Amino acid sequence: MGSKDQQDLDTRKKREDLLPELTEKQYSDLTLMGLRAGLHNAKELIQSIIGDLTGWQGNGSDEEYFASLWYERTYAVTLDSFMPWRYHVYNYDYDIQELSENAETLEEVYRQYGEECRCHGVDPESWEEILKVNQELLQEQEAGLEVLEQKRHTMNMGSIKNGPNR
Repeated sequence: MGSKDQQDLDTRKKREDLLPELTEKQYSDLTLMGLRAGLHNAKELIQSIIGDLTGWQGNGSDEEYFASLWYERTYAVTLDSFMPWRYHVYNYDYDIQELSENAETLEEVYRQYGEECRCHGVDPESWEEILKVNQELLQEQEAGLEVLEQKRHTMNMGSIKNGPNR
């Protein structure tokens, strides 16, 4: 394994925003599919599929190819016709707080976004839509910070309740 792969592997952690909501039947069927494949649980099956879809530690080139075909077939309309603003913000790691507070920065980033869309032959989202998406992203960020604060508070309460280590 190369050092880049190892560095990426070292960042592996539970992602709080990736908690799928499944029906009982979906969960049961997924678990059975994982067990039937010789895996320990549905989680291993999902991780395997993600590896194939992202091309990172997948199950081989054929599996990566078919995962890529599935993605392109399922989302071809989106991929061929426009580039979502949410993708652009995430891909270039823009600070959504700054974009929301600084109109000049937002206008410049939107201009760059439009140029990139034209280079790819796709339509950008409208100014009204990106303002709406920015609000959603800001709310999601604030909600994520609240969750982190609640976890930190809970951890602090646990250490207070347990008292100092003696």
